[in-house]
Amino acid sequence: MTVYLDTSVLMSLFQTDKHTERASVWIAGVDAFVMSSWALTEFSSALAVKTRMRNLRDRDRREFELQLDQWLRGRVVLSVVDGDMVEARRLVKNDVRLRAPDALHLALAARHGCSLATLDEDMASVARDIGLTVIVP
Repeated sequence: MTVYLDTSVLMSLFQTDKHTERASVWIAGVDAFVMSSWALTEFSSALAVKTRMRNLRDRDRREFELQLDQWLRGRVVLSVVDGDMVEARRLVKNDVRLRAPDALHLALAARHGCSLATLDEDMASVARDIGLTVIVP
């Protein structure tokens, strides 16, 4: 089964945190994975926030962006369609644990029949509740 990578996994793959080593070993063994244009947008936004908060130098932010762009070559990036937004809203309306950005990840993973790789416990719990297979790298 193809694995959908959410933003938390992408961040750990490109910026060192407590999950980086485990996520890097895990991704090396995954045969098929995808991410979405939404996950990439969140990735860039997270780096921008860290830079504005002075937790990341702009030079390093640009380097992480370049590394991600190079890593993406030849990889599948899913597009968001309006139906994904409708499904994300339905998910948020039905579960208060879920934030809109996370609901969009779930909608995309479900539409494409993917399992979900995430480091977000709340999103993982909701994903299981709606029948998605969850992987915590």
